[in-house]
Amino acid sequence: MDFDWTPEQTALRDQARKVATEAVERYGRHNDSWINGFSKDFAREMAAHGWIGMTWPVEFGGGGQPPINRLIVGEELIAAGAPIAAMWFADRQMGPTLIHYGTADQQAEFLPGILSGETTWCIGMSEPNSGSDLASLTT
Repeated sequence: MDFDWTPEQTALRDQARKVATEAVERYGRHNDSWINGFSKDFAREMAAHGWIGMTWPVEFGGGGQPPINRLIVGEELIAAGAPIAAMWFADRQMGPTLIHYGTADQQAEFLPGILSGETTWCIGMSEPNSGSDLASLTT
């Protein structure tokens, strides 16, 4: 089994590293994890590169790329400290949820905004006797 990167994957990693490094120069390294840095401008830049929805099916506006490509881009963005929180949840959770479970109207309304980096999403959770600390759930 060959575990080497393909030439295309190496080129993608190099491009992602360059974009991430330049983003940190413009926006600052203001995050220390994938969740802290927020820049809607950077989300739009990621959309312009096709890096939001890159693994989504083409019929939903995505890139149809293999998950390893998203991993490559994500690793470089996080390693550089790029401000990715504005697109992270939408790309990895809300978009796929809408693709699999949303109505055609919901998909038409929300997916284009995610793909363009124009809309951002978050997750809100609260449980009785636990609040937002889901690790303390007992049932």
